[in-house]
Amino acid sequence: MRSSEPANDNGPANDNGPANDNGNDADVRAGADGPLPPALPEGPLTMARLVALEPAALRRLLTTGLRAGLTEAELDAGCAAAAAPGQKPADLRALLQQRGWLGWDPDRQRWRTRLGATTPSAPSQA
Repeated sequence: MRSSEPANDNGPANDNGPANDNGNDADVRAGADGPLPPALPEGPLTMARLVALEPAALRRLLTTGLRAGLTEAELDAGCAAAAAPGQKPADLRALLQQRGWLGWDPDRQRWRTRLGATTPSAPSQA
């Protein structure tokens, strides 16, 4: 076995069976026995919800959005890292915007995480 090379075979590198829900892995995307999109809770984003989100890449994405905001390239890269197997990064981004958790800040020219927002900041529908 070549331990210096990444496992690029057809199976997961460290498959210990279907019960891989300990949440300690930095990248939870490995356990793909079926479609596993991130289970985003309904309602406004709170700090308690943010710290409980899985995978860790999604927490990092939203935390960075809270602090400095995200450029378009950073947002794209973060969504690609946080998207579940079979989920398009653009779908994750759209879901975050739909929930009101992510919005464009025109003053700072960055994407920002929005705590407490229940809907995206958009013109009201008439």
